[in-house]
Amino acid sequence: MSNGILTSHRSDAKSKLQASRLAAVWEAMNDEGYDALIVAGRGLLTQYGYLEYVVGFCPLVRLTYAVVVPGHQPVLVTPTSSDAWYTRMATELTDIRIAGQGDVISKQDNLPAAVAQVLVDYKLDRGSIGMVGLKHIVPVGDFEDFNAALPDAKISDATSVVGRAKAVKFAEEQAEVLRSCAIADAGMRAFEERAAIGVTGWELWGDMQRAVRSRGAREVLIMVSNDPFFNAPPRDEPLQQGDMVCVYTEITGPNGFWVEKASLYEMGATSDAKREMAELCLASHAAAAERLVAGSAASEVAAALEGTVAGRDVEFGIWHGHGVGVDHDTPVITKTDSTELVPGMTIAMHPNFTNRAQTVGASIADTYIVQEQGPAVRGSQLDQQLTRIERTV
Repeated sequence: MSNGILTSHRSDAKSKLQASRLAAVWEAMNDEGYDALIVAGRGLLTQYGYLEYVVGFCPLVRLTYAVVVPGHQPVLVTPTSSDAWYTRMATELTDIRIAGQGDVISKQDNLPAAVAQVLVDYKLDRGSIGMVGLKHIVPVGDFEDFNAALPDAKISDATSVVGRAKAVKFAEEQAEVLRSCAIADAGMRAFEERAAIGVTGWELWGDMQRAVRSRGAREVLIMVSNDPFFNAPPRDEPLQQGDMVCVYTEITGPNGFWVEKASLYEMGATSDAKREMAELCLASHAAAAERLVAGSAASEVAAALEGTVAGRDVEFGIWHGHGVGVDHDTPVITKTDSTELVPGMTIAMHPNFTNRAQTVGASIADTYIVQEQGPAVRGSQLDQQLTRIERTV
């Protein structure tokens, strides 16, 4: 990863990438008629990606805003000196304003007033202002404060403006996705090296955590589940003969790019019902992957996946996949999402099946990059298959 982009450090490669991202956002703003964007973010999954995309960094916990004006470097408004210091270490931003004390319980911070002052400074306080993250990041109280501080502005939800830009990855970003995939593969290999009948989920989770963390993984979601669903916390229970285990490694590399990798393992011989569910899951995943081509709609990918199990005793535990990158991206792989796939979109495919009784289930995942021509590139170098483990401890 030494030659890659690190979210916590400045570099020429990162600066060039941030310039490309801003240019894409400015173009989208112009298309939609926005004079400025207020971009919200906090360090939680699905709540930080817009901010990190436009400035190259997001504080771990506290709500922070960036003001984006075409042709200008973003202005960051953050609640603490600590957050400002780390932002300076990670980015080339020069206008970072501190508005508060980091109080996340009582309403002592007043970030909206500082954001409004930025817009006054740019003489845009009467303009068309887009708010990114309005419906799922910006607190109700802050939105009320924005309206009070900017009574003459036209404020509207502009989340999709940044969302559309960040869903399509530049070549440099695609290379970083593949670097993250290599780290996820290391986590899966750690499971395969240690897994045995009698080993606990805690032990396996610890080994996988070490494998990915020691390679720079920033955010880590690891599941080792013999449940019908995949998202089980680690347990002190040992794996048993006959278990079918979903092993899930969902991480960002130190570059900030999310990827997903999950595979199925049988501990000795499993039942026919479990093996049949695993084979259906694998077949549906392969059918969906064939439709991950430029020009297909997300709904067509979902239809291909669901078509492989039509008439079978299969229910879907979660949507079939979605865009990934800096946090979650569009599209969502469902039969109701008509978004057209374009080159550079990065998709995590993760079919999650159970029977109607929810006694047997199977889940797998891979990360793909849509290409100009031909099939999508699969980021993992590990084959997607049902693997049997016979070892015991």
